Amino acid sequence: MLPARLLALALLAGTLAAGERVPLAVDTRPLDRARPGASHADMLARVTPAVVSVRLALEVGEGDLRRVPVPNPRLVRRDPSTGKFLVPIALGSGVVIHPSGYILTNHHVVTAQGQVVSRVAMVQFADGRDLRGTLVGSDPRTDIAVVKVDAKDLPHLRFSDSDQLRVGDAVFAVGNPLDVGLSVSSGIVSGLGRNNLSLRGGPDYQDFIQTSAPINPGNSGGALVDAEGRLVGINTAVRADGAGIGYAVSGNLARFIAESLIERGEVVRGYIGATGEDVPFAEAVAAGVARGQACRIIQVEPGSPAQKGGLREGDLVTAVNGFQPSGWSDLRLIISGLRPGTQASFSLVRDGKALSLRVPVSERPKGY
Repeated sequence: MLPARLLALALLAGTLAAGERVPLAVDTRPLDRARPGASHADMLARVTPAVVSVRLALEVGEGDLRRVPVPNPRLVRRDPSTGKFLVPIALGSGVVIHPSGYILTNHHVVTAQGQVVSRVAMVQFADGRDLRGTLVGSDPRTDIAVVKVDAKDLPHLRFSDSDQLRVGDAVFAVGNPLDVGLSVSSGIVSGLGRNNLSLRGGPDYQDFIQTSAPINPGNSGGALVDAEGRLVGINTAVRADGAGIGYAVSGNLARFIAESLIERGEVVRGYIGATGEDVPFAEAVAAGVARGQACRIIQVEPGSPAQKGGLREGDLVTAVNGFQPSGWSDLRLIISGLRPGTQASFSLVRDGKALSLRVPVSERPKGY
């Protein structure tokens, strides 16, 4: 049925020109999707089967089902192995990163009332399949988690090198926002290396891609892909003030965490036993630091790898293994990604002179 406004217009048109037939122009040619920039449909058709909905659920008996709030009755499932009902209570998204069923998502997607769950009740695929998932591991310090489903030959996404992203690159956010179903939004990379963000629950290791692609509740854990359909980030947060600014954990950080969780069930981080602080740009330039980016060491723990490697308080660190830190948060993240048992090459400025040191890396102590 036509909306009332359109129906009124149609009746008016019939009154003014009764019996008159006005042919309207129609171009029936299909869109030329081979023309650069005309469409991203083919790329997204490859991406979307690898993006899933991840739901936590209560497991209840039939007698308790009437007493449990059911936000969406159509999503209630009965587990044939136990006879109990699965009632979804939370929603997020995830990305298949290996054909054997490993799925990357956010830590906060697999938590309920502050507790990490061992079972993810439902992982729903674009083709309608529902599979139960098991938690492989979760890292609250980066808000990354890995879930495993029992399946083979699944469509999956490959990572790109997110360090090669540039502001202005086109990106697409894929997930299940607000439970409307698998959706895609587009935008650009608006900023790189964002850290020190005040997000609920952390995380305290931050390397976020800022994007203009709309991200909403339910998008968490979903894919941020580039124009070639490669995974560049994991959609994680949006500004609470409605400014339309979204953040995704960088693909390189997410990949490092995922590999560690899959291999060991936990994240092994590098440690040198030093703390630092940001250096104002003008001060860094005056000290002879190229590009004005450096981090000042303010404490070296006695007997630590940093002390053994020759680091001192007051040193201005300008690079680690060739990576130039923008500040202390960035340097801390770089150190955490170093492999224990190796040595890292530190470039620094001390008393106005450039130096290079080889600093041993150990494993970050538990709970540190």
